[in-house]
Amino acid sequence: MMIKVCGMRELDNIQELQQLDLDFMGLIRYPKSKRFVNHQRKQEIGQLQMNKGTVGVYVNESLENILKDIIPLQLDVIQLHGDEDVAFAKAILELDLKVFKAISMGTEMDMNRVKEWSNLGQRYPGKFFLLFDTATPEYGGSGKKFDWSLLADYNGKVPFLLSGGLSPDDVEAVKAFKNEMFLGVDLNSGFELAPGVKDIEAIKSFIKQVRDE
Repeated sequence: MMIKVCGMRELDNIQELQQLDLDFMGLIRYPKSKRFVNHQRKQEIGQLQMNKGTVGVYVNESLENILKDIIPLQLDVIQLHGDEDVAFAKAILELDLKVFKAISMGTEMDMNRVKEWSNLGQRYPGKFFLLFDTATPEYGGSGKKFDWSLLADYNGKVPFLLSGGLSPDDVEAVKAFKNEMFLGVDLNSGFELAPGVKDIEAIKSFIKQVRDE
């Protein structure tokens, strides 16, 4: 079970999280987010030694600005959480970075939208992944789960993560969810003590339970 924890910002909290057995840690570079990593915090985080896959999260950002973050934030993955197109994602993949593309899930699954990303998954295996999140005008961060049954008809070949409103109470639901392309989960607000401050013990417990360790 792949574990991604997103919305990190506080230095001590980040260092504590880095000690856990997780795969990815997300830093949100979207100014409208309550978990926004501003320029000063970007410089401070850049001084830390990262040992997990660091994900930069962007919403309709320019490629130029994304490139400016790669070295300072030690980014391994770029998460596109806005209305970016396939060509934009391809440009990032060509830089030998991984890409997570968020797909907003409302009352039904937009199979056409998912289909347009399928070729990237086949062309860049192991580097391109989808992230299904709850639809919201604010591009994520709703703290609410979408109806996972919407993915019952997903037969694409692009691996994906579940995101949106996951909490410590969802261990059994996550373990029961089945799809051959399901890789893992993206944890954020449901594991917070305050915006941008994660409950490390709750995350540690969730990881242990969901992986049956």
